[in-house]
Amino acid sequence: MNDVLPQSRQWLARLQETRLPLWVGLLLLVLLLAVFAWQQVAVGRAEARLANERAAMTQKFEADRASLVGQVRERAAAQAEASRRRFALALAWAVRGELIRNNLDQVDQYFAELVRQPGHALVLLAAPDGKVLVSTDRRHLGADAAGLVPAEALAPAEITLRAEADGAKLLSIPVMGLNARLGTVLLRYQEADPLAGL
Repeated sequence: MNDVLPQSRQWLARLQETRLPLWVGLLLLVLLLAVFAWQQVAVGRAEARLANERAAMTQKFEADRASLVGQVRERAAAQAEASRRRFALALAWAVRGELIRNNLDQVDQYFAELVRQPGHALVLLAAPDGKVLVSTDRRHLGADAAGLVPAEALAPAEITLRAEADGAKLLSIPVMGLNARLGTVLLRYQEADPLAGL
């Protein structure tokens, strides 16, 4: 056992006496710096790749979002159009019934209730000759409707919707009797965009 101890001490003594040459130390330092630089380049490339992937995902997300918003707008517009037609048909039948009974006061009450709804600005009933029979704006009573709305809005064969220059919408609703046109209901309103915040 005493022989083992001196040999291990001899080995430690030789190791302490042996010094690595300076060039080996410099080589190790250069190697260490190369590994560090290579690591920095690899990290930079990985960060650049991640940034490119993030930008590509953001662009794809925005494109998908725009596509979905477009689809939702189309569906909302189709549903609004269907609702508008149902409303216009019901209003035409209600006004038709009151016109046949010559009850313009009831028509006036319908219109007064409609104009109380948000966004509705004006509702009027024009006779077949173009004179305003009922209007929510009393100044228009008896006036020529062609001076208030486009002439083509007074004689549509079916329910039509027109966009006006100020952004308002003009809904033209023909009121038909059995054999002839009884009049035209014109409804001017502002339509809010339900998807404006998207």
